[in-house]
Amino acid sequence: MVVFPRAKEAGGVRHAPPRRRLVSFRQGSSNEGNAYAAKNNAMQSPDEQFLQLSLEEGEGDGTVSGISESILQDVKKSAIELLAIRAFTVSELRKKLCGKNYSVDTVDSVIADFKSRGLLNDGYYAESFSRSRWQSSTWGPRRTKKALRQKGVPEAEVDQATRSVFQDVHGDEEQTTHGFSKASMDHLFAQASKQWQRGGSLPLEKRRARIVRWLQYRGFNWAVTNSIIRKLEAQHPP
Repeated sequence: MVVFPRAKEAGGVRHAPPRRRLVSFRQGSSNEGNAYAAKNNAMQSPDEQFLQLSLEEGEGDGTVSGISESILQDVKKSAIELLAIRAFTVSELRKKLCGKNYSVDTVDSVIADFKSRGLLNDGYYAESFSRSRWQSSTWGPRRTKKALRQKGVPEAEVDQATRSVFQDVHGDEEQTTHGFSKASMDHLFAQASKQWQRGGSLPLEKRRARIVRWLQYRGFNWAVTNSIIRKLEAQHPP
């Protein structure tokens, strides 16, 4: 939503004050894990997440740290339009803006401004992305970490996000020997059970191989895979 104040009339002459643009947009959930939480350091549901940014446009063309103010405003506007479509990591947004032929110094200035205001946060992005992939596609830690690294998320943020999702660091549950909370293991077993039952007409060895492929493709190590298979065979005997 962009709001432009009306010019005031005085003595038959219109005097237009400096324009103020108010741009509001929402970071919704998507396959790219598009949900930020930028308030009180707490993750929020996608439907509660909104970002608002005001851009002040003066009539002159001053400079900020040696960069034309008008160019800064153009870069900010481009960044807002991108973020209105989906969430980005810092690295992704920098690449997009540099791809529009803006100078690196100007892009870095806008990136730093957005980070300081909580509009860009790789930690929140990483946790939201990890949780979305886990709940919708049953991605495990290895595959999730690989995807986040490809998006340019720092290693420390990657590790923190996956621990938060798979080990339930915000909860009081005792951790399992495989580095997963009980709730996470229960969720994984429920999804694996559906795959196990779909192969009910197959010989036992082929059913096992099918589950192994399904789990390893999603990024689970052999310890977790073996634990799930044993439980499946115990609770769903052939």
